[in-house]
Parts: sequence; structure tokens; C-alpha cells
Amino acid sequence: MSFIAAPHIISPLGNSVHENFERALVGQSALRLHSDHPFAPVDIPFGIITDHERSEGWTKLESLCLQSCQQSLAQLKDTSGKWLLIFCTTKGDIDRLASGLSEEVKPQYLVQKVAKELPIDIDTEVVSNACISGLLGVIMAHDYVSTGVYDHVLVLGGDLFSDFTYKGFESFMALSAQACKPFDANRDGLSLGEAVVSVVVSDKKEIFSQVDCQVLGGASANDANHISGPSRTGEGLYRSIQKTWKQTGLSAEEVDAVSAHGTATRYNDDMESIAFHRAGLAAKPINSMKGYFGHTLGAAGLLELVMSMESMRAGIFLSSLGCEAPGTTEEINVVTENTPMEIHTLLKTTSGFGGCNAAAIIQKIQ
Repeated sequence: MSFIAAPHIISPLGNSVHENFERALVGQSALRLHSDHPFAPVDIPFGIITDHERSEGWTKLESLCLQSCQQSLAQLKDTSGKWLLIFCTTKGDIDRLASGLSEEVKPQYLVQKVAKELPIDIDTEVVSNACISGLLGVIMAHDYVSTGVYDHVLVLGGDLFSDFTYKGFESFMALSAQACKPFDANRDGLSLGEAVVSVVVSDKKEIFSQVDCQVLGGASANDANHISGPSRTGEGLYRSIQKTWKQTGLSAEEVDAVSAHGTATRYNDDMESIAFHRAGLAAKPINSMKGYFGHTLGAAGLLELVMSMESMRAGIFLSSLGCEAPGTTEEINVVTENTPMEIHTLLKTTSGFGGCNAAAIIQKIQ
């Protein structure tokens, strides 16, 4: 068991967890048209952070990552001990490639640059495993502090909308021409967004000014199906959930709600429905937050975990914005309206290209 707290979110919806959650509660979406963007098509909605400060000599992503980390550390009462900073991303500062190959393109460069500006002595590590990166970072952080390798881990997730990622998803014909509709019968593709998120994982409760949740455990699995296509049987996601049950000693019956990946592509959402059905979770309240933020890639799992933590604190399970008429291969209980409920135990899942999948359980501290 480890404690998870001191969260911070920077997204188009706001510059704090509170701002993001309150705007999601009223159904506000970051997805909109950007007629003045240098490369985004004018007729497809995206979620882009436009209100931000950038220090001289720092890229947009570097600046946002530093700001988020500083905000998380500011919520701690004690920062002594052995620290690790895990940067979770799919592409990092990929836009730097336009200026040619250099060390500055590498995610390791960014995380080390951020670490040097923090008021603590901290090691660094990069997790880049497609769209499960953010959640995988939390699972690794839990393992590190539970085994005593580190006292505390600052988990940072960040990805921005870039020409590289836009052209990549466009080539797959995976983008919707409208705001995405996760798990909806008429879904026709995903929407891209951007976010930077941070949180602290530690086995020492006393360092936090406020702590409401703990990580019980998590696991990952790869279905080795296809570079971009999910398993038709949901095998990788199913196995990651089963491994999580085994690690935590819990079962589907003890889960109150599921925060799913839910990208709004036809194949992904069908795959998730099959995996949830196989895992005995089909009747549990399930949501996707992609309708609020778009797909934030390597930040997605961490962003949605932090938003779920706020849901647990507030006692409100967020709707799956954009989903009006659920329709997937297996019938699952997709929540289409904000639902007041006690959420004590929540399962968070993610899936990504290359067949990767991850699942983790967080629990509200009584």
C-alpha cells in the first residue's frame, strides 16, 4: 500500500484539480475548433492549452512540466528523503525534431532539466509505453516505495498536441470530425488533447498536507496482437485486471466504479467492453473522460486517475461526456450522467498501441 496525493492538473479546462473537476461537472469540454493554430485543421476539434506562461529558453512542455511539479511539491509538509521523478510521455518534445536531431528531443533531457529546478535532490526516470504511460508510472511508483527503493516518487505525465501526433492519427483515419463520443453506438473516432499532470506517491502519510487515497496495486500486460489494433478478445486488458486482483487480493465484487480508457474508436471501445465483461465488471459504473479533455496520450492515465481521486472525494462519478446511447460488443454500464455515489474502491484501466494495457486500484482512506 502507498499513499497518493498532492495532485496538480494543467489542461485547457484549468490550472488546478479543482478548476478541472468543477468545469467537468458542468459538462464543459476542452474540445473546440482552433482556426488560428499553425497546423491543426480548422474543421476538427482538439483540446489545446492556450493560457500558459513560458520562461525564456524553455519550451511549452518544459514550462508546464516544471510548473506542475512545483505545485505538487508545494502541497507537502516534508520533502526530506530519497526522491524519484518519473516522466510519463509518449512523444515528449517531439516538435524539436523540426530543428534537427539533438539531445534536447529526448524525454530524458526534459525530465533532467525540470529536476534541476526543483528544491529537492531527485533522481529521474522516463516511462514511454504508449498511452498507458501515465498509469504505468503510478504503478511503478507504488512498487518503488513499497519495496523501499525510494521514499517518495513524483509522477509527472505530459503530452502536447503536435503535428507529429496529429499526422499519425490522421494516417490511421482514427480522428473524429466532431467531439469524441466514448462508448457511444455512433462513435467514429478519437479527439486529441493535451495536459500536464503530477502527483506524489509515498508510503509516508505524514508528508502530505491532505491525503484521501491510497494505491493498493496495479499491473500491466501485453496482448501482442498488432502495432495499432487491440486484441479482439480483450486479452491484454483482461490479464492486467486479473493480475491486479491477484496482487491486491480484491475481486470485481469489491470495486465500486471503473475509470476506463474509452478513446471512442470503434475497435478500442469494443475491446474494453469484452475485457470488462470477462472480468465480471460489466455491471459496474464505467466512465471515460476523453469527452472532457480529448486523448492526452501519455498523460491520459494519470489525468484520469487524478480526476477519479477528486470524484471519490466529492462523491460524484463523472458522466462519459459525449456518450448518449452506449453501444459496444458487450453491454456495459456506461454512466451518461453525473452520478452521486460513494466510491470507496476504484479500478483505473488504460490501453495503448503495441498491445499494452494496465490496471490499478485506488481506495479512499476511511
